Amino acid sequence: MRIDHIGFVVADTEAYLGHLPMRQVLRTLYDPIQKAQLTLVDGGTTRIELIEPRSEESFTWNFLQKGGGWHHICYEVDNLVAAQAAMKEARMIPVRGPLPAPLLEGEVLFARNRNREMVEFLWRG
Repeated sequence: MRIDHIGFVVADTEAYLGHLPMRQVLRTLYDPIQKAQLTLVDGGTTRIELIEPRSEESFTWNFLQKGGGWHHICYEVDNLVAAQAAMKEARMIPVRGPLPAPLLEGEVLFARNRNREMVEFLWRG
């Protein structure tokens, strides 16, 4: 398991990018499942995902209304079984998924850890 990216919920992707020292956009797309514009940025050793909710139906709309910012850390795992094992070992609470993740070219599962933080597990294959 390794860190794949850190996710931030933002009101305006372009404005947020303007304040990052590293701005190389790797990929951007609208995700109809999340109802959000997603942008993947090269952050050097760890990528950054910018999530711009586009409607009140977006998974992250309420989070943005509370100010947005740091939202989750994403770990890449080998498969769903590995994600579920990591969740069980850390006593995490499943939140959503598995879901297709077109920006990341894989599938994801979200959970909340005991620190009340969102954790995403990504697997490709």
